[in-house]
Amino acid sequence: MFGSNVLITVIFLLLSSAIYPQQEGDRIIAIVGNEIILESDFQYQVQLYARQNKLTQIPPALAQQIFQQMLTDKIIYAKAVQEGIEVTDDEISRELQYRIESLSNQVGGITALEEIYGMSIGKLRIILRDELAKNLKADKLKRKKFSGGIKVSDREVREFFNTYRDSLPPASEEYELSHIAVTRSISQAEKDEARQKALRLIDSLNNGADFSALAKKYSDDKGSAVNGGNLGPGKRGMFVKNFEDALFSLSIGEISQPVETEFGYHIILLDEIDGEIRTARHILIKYPRLESSDMETLLMLSDVKSQIERGDITFEEAAAKYSQDESTKSNGGYIGFVPVERLSEDVTKALEKISDGQITEPIRIGDDFSYGYEILKRISYVPSHKLNLEQDYDRIKKLASFFKEGKEMEKWVNEMRETIYVDVKF
Repeated sequence: MFGSNVLITVIFLLLSSAIYPQQEGDRIIAIVGNEIILESDFQYQVQLYARQNKLTQIPPALAQQIFQQMLTDKIIYAKAVQEGIEVTDDEISRELQYRIESLSNQVGGITALEEIYGMSIGKLRIILRDELAKNLKADKLKRKKFSGGIKVSDREVREFFNTYRDSLPPASEEYELSHIAVTRSISQAEKDEARQKALRLIDSLNNGADFSALAKKYSDDKGSAVNGGNLGPGKRGMFVKNFEDALFSLSIGEISQPVETEFGYHIILLDEIDGEIRTARHILIKYPRLESSDMETLLMLSDVKSQIERGDITFEEAAAKYSQDESTKSNGGYIGFVPVERLSEDVTKALEKISDGQITEPIRIGDDFSYGYEILKRISYVPSHKLNLEQDYDRIKKLASFFKEGKEMEKWVNEMRETIYVDVKF
């Protein structure tokens, strides 16, 4: 249901320095401990911020803020190293999987993510792993420093509001919503069709067909297909479980049987073993999308909507019984207040057609890789308005907390700079 430019921006900023290495003639603009900030890194992040926020130009003051945030991140990481903060391989693998899944959902699926970076997911995982380890160390140190959280008193909230009331952004137009969400499952018919296609390709390979040629022609992993399915070197923890188990069971030159993952069926060819490192190629056959499988989900949600409208079951009871959103089903599907800018165009149009207390028709959510359907209950509508303590106390309290956290972070970073080498070159 939601679109989050913020999430995309954060993850791209996190990963950009790993993906775009130093170019010939690149200039070092800052040194922090044993880390450097390149001019190309800074330019990339400024350009990315502009794209994500639909800006045609970045004011110098905003560019300076972006650079200062880069500098702060490096200082915190340097302090984490200084204090011996460690992260485990399991922590890195879990976080890497979460980040890639989150980003792929935002940009429209694994294929779109591969196209953005111009490489396969396997290669992307390898490149990003070290950079992510650094960020996890820095995050651990921040959690250690602010383990008790930032608390603000009622007096601080009111003082913050009275001081900054004229510069605070207005409250967004928003809806109070509950939902029942159902993931569109891959049907057995879809699995069977993909598996049969994979088996036909294996027959061709067994009869002498060239693996790279078939990968280029048939693989749905477009990032690796252009390179004949080549994934590059990888070790355990860098692949999804079924793929990894199959890969590490192969001998050099051996071709796997179809390997089922959430992406589809893979045919894997192991090219090289170097200790714990495996170099392989693969052909991915994605599950087809059969209309009959979508119709089953749509009819089910339409029936649930009818049951609620007839009074056979309440929305809250239906959410507990049918919704697959584990974060809301125990609360009757309650999402809360959602700004209109975080809603997709389809959702906004559907909500505009109904009144408070009514339910939308089923709406598709997600992307081409992983999607489902939901019905939404419009509980209330709040127009955009100027913030006030009576109506928006919790929102103002959160802003006051962010403001205080920023001040505390600034103080902490300044203290760390006394023990961390920092040299800004411009």
